[in-house]
Amino acid sequence: MVTRKLQFSGALFDGQSANKHPVQIKLTPRHISLTVQGGAAVNWPYSNLRWTAETIPFQIEHESDTPAGKRLETLVVEDPDFYENCSQIAPEEFSRTKNRNAFNWKIFFSGILILVIFLYGTFKVFPDYLVNQFVDEIPVEWEEALGNAILSAFPVDKNPDEEIISLLQNILRLLKHNAPEDTPYNLKIHILPTKQINALALPGGNIIIFEGLLRVADSPEELAGVLAHEAQHIFLKHSTRGILRNFASKMLLALVMGDANVVLDGMLNMTEQLNSLGLNRKMEFEADAKGMDLMLDAKINPQGMLTIFKKLLKEELKEQKIKTGNSSSENSNKLFSYLSTHPLAENRLAKLEEQIKNNSGRLWIPLYPDSQWEQIKPKS
Repeated sequence: MVTRKLQFSGALFDGQSANKHPVQIKLTPRHISLTVQGGAAVNWPYSNLRWTAETIPFQIEHESDTPAGKRLETLVVEDPDFYENCSQIAPEEFSRTKNRNAFNWKIFFSGILILVIFLYGTFKVFPDYLVNQFVDEIPVEWEEALGNAILSAFPVDKNPDEEIISLLQNILRLLKHNAPEDTPYNLKIHILPTKQINALALPGGNIIIFEGLLRVADSPEELAGVLAHEAQHIFLKHSTRGILRNFASKMLLALVMGDANVVLDGMLNMTEQLNSLGLNRKMEFEADAKGMDLMLDAKINPQGMLTIFKKLLKEELKEQKIKTGNSSSENSNKLFSYLSTHPLAENRLAKLEEQIKNNSGRLWIPLYPDSQWEQIKPKS
């Protein structure tokens, strides 16, 4: 610690020329007083100072207002005690001056957080808001055209088993007939000949049933559970909303990046994302609940939806185990299974069980008891 010293000598650069002016310096608790030889004392408040060098020679910048405009003055002091005495004579004012231009990590991270929130809102919330504003005004014909375009990306069976198609279409007609409101959609079943276990609802009314799902279904009621869920995705425009939201996000990203190729690449790679069609958690829970309502209104045993979902979850867990143990297994080559594209399977099952429990006193009519589903369904 040095003895407190209030008087110093230094050099002043007035910002008008390169000349160095000798100056006498006096420290006070509020300001630094400078006296040029033959001139009056000038006070520099600590709040207006900026330390550009905190080692010898010490340098302080001060911005002055003059009739000709602002002028930047620089004070240079080579006395090794100057910096320490400034901090002693006016510790609070000096600390504020010293740290005024220091890098503020709190402000930096706060700015990063605000930026992240802004980007999240821009790319997550805004597309949802934009789509929700006009999705209900989209003509059914437009949705059908979009759904047919997506359907063309799948090698669906051109000559499917007529008995299976008839059974599935009859179930759809029964579900649609018991829907609480008339729907303009013409639901149509397509079979994809693959061992993968899945089903997709496309905009406009097309439903793709993967053959692997038909193999694991043991009754028409189980098929009705899947079809009711997928039909509600169409009735509620979930698939249309999801696709438009993804497209809106890509367009927004293209505008921010100034690169139209972002949108083009997104359109070309759309088929790689068709396993979810942009469906989110809320949509899946809504399709479950509304699909179960279709089952109940059609007097179809709701246990069918619950048992098929439990079965699919079991199949998915089995597949994951196979993948872990043997990546070369045929089963491990599945692109995706039904519940892997429909989040929070356990929570969904719990909600379905609660919905069934609330309707436990109702009677159910057997669904096509003479269909002999086990004889006509695809064999493993």
